[in-house]
Amino acid sequence: MKVKIKDLELGEAPRVVGIIDAPMAPARLQAFVGRGVDIFEIRADLFNKPIDSVIDYIKKIKRSMHTPLIGTVRETDFNRANRAEWLVSLAKYVDIIDIELGMPKWRKVVDGIADSAVVMVSEHDFNATPDAAGLGAIVKRAIAQGARIVKIAATAKCPADVTRLLRFTEDCETPLVAMAMGDIGKISRVIAPMFGSLFVYGYLRKPLVPGQLSALKIIGALREYCM
Repeated sequence: MKVKIKDLELGEAPRVVGIIDAPMAPARLQAFVGRGVDIFEIRADLFNKPIDSVIDYIKKIKRSMHTPLIGTVRETDFNRANRAEWLVSLAKYVDIIDIELGMPKWRKVVDGIADSAVVMVSEHDFNATPDAAGLGAIVKRAIAQGARIVKIAATAKCPADVTRLLRFTEDCETPLVAMAMGDIGKISRVIAPMFGSLFVYGYLRKPLVPGQLSALKIIGALREYCM
């Protein structure tokens, strides 16, 4: 199923998200766009700065480029007390806001965002890959939490885990982003769009989770084998 953010159609062709885990110069980001990055994710939690400072940085890069942005705030000691407020503030300046499945005060966040950004509800399983019923349950819970897009990242312990996740992605009628974490799951970070994943993530500076590939490596593989 397709989703449009700005002028970018998701679901038509493989799309690559570059993860900004620390402030980078707009010119450097523009160079990544020139090499094939379609979207940037702002990992506000990794900046380790107040949300106003992060928003000032977003305003700076938006003045020089129109690339769609995802806003993400994972829980840390620094933001735990006001993470919901951070997400609501961030949503005004990004195109997609990532809200973790079952996070405290999620309803306050979704209500506060209104139509500011597309809501993506994400679930990360760092221990295993759920069975098909479990994956379906995640999607249903995410939709109940206001998701327009659902993101599932699960740890692959064997090739069958990757196969199951990709088959589920292919059959899922809800807009889905899916990836298998860990060394066994690396291939999913290239081929998941072929099974319907709206986009895949790649790092710009260093990997943030097991098995994560660089955005440029993903782009190279997609161009060679999938496009």
